[in-house]
Amino acid sequence: MKLIDSVFQNLSTLLLFINAILYTYSAIKDKKNKALKYFAIYLSLTFIVLTLSIIIVEFYRELNIKQDNLFLSHFYFIFQFVFLSLFYKINFTRKQKIWVNLIFVIVALVLGIQYSNNLSLFNQFNLLEILITSFPLVVYSIIHLYNSLGKKGKYMYINAAVLIYLSVSTLIFILGNLIISAVAKSVSTDVWLLNKVFYGGYLALILIEWRKSLWRTKN
Repeated sequence: MKLIDSVFQNLSTLLLFINAILYTYSAIKDKKNKALKYFAIYLSLTFIVLTLSIIIVEFYRELNIKQDNLFLSHFYFIFQFVFLSLFYKINFTRKQKIWVNLIFVIVALVLGIQYSNNLSLFNQFNLLEILITSFPLVVYSIIHLYNSLGKKGKYMYINAAVLIYLSVSTLIFILGNLIISAVAKSVSTDVWLLNKVFYGGYLALILIEWRKSLWRTKN
């Protein structure tokens, strides 16, 4: 099981790196495409956070010190929320953009108040943070799917990836504290492995999107 977990972790890291490079390249080639720019930034920041999390764990493991990387999860969720929201906002109608702006303000206020009252949340999974930064993205993906009915929609592989992966991962992360503290270690390992499998599929769909929609910018 440990070998399989390692394989999926390395595969996801590789796919994320490739996607970050390809989408950044395409964004540079097509500077007028703001949605592409935001998505490229999202991928690049996610790769940085993922790399740092691996480095931290391996560093302390070499020192035989138990150290988690949970604090990095906050950067992951916030970066994901901000830049995927901006990505979807570009493709939304004027009225839908107003709702995105409103949700931005609400999320910022809620998290600002929450962390100012309880800094200890920085060292654990913040269930409220996960919910209010991930659920809107699932809703945005559904809205984008609805907007694309009857016409050729943009970034449909990315949209499918967001809808499927975030629906599953949000549930897993929300149950993160419970899984860590109350569930048998074998079950906990299986759950996190499942998340890595879905994340690998998520990144694969993003790569397919680049090949289907953005390959032409390479030539």
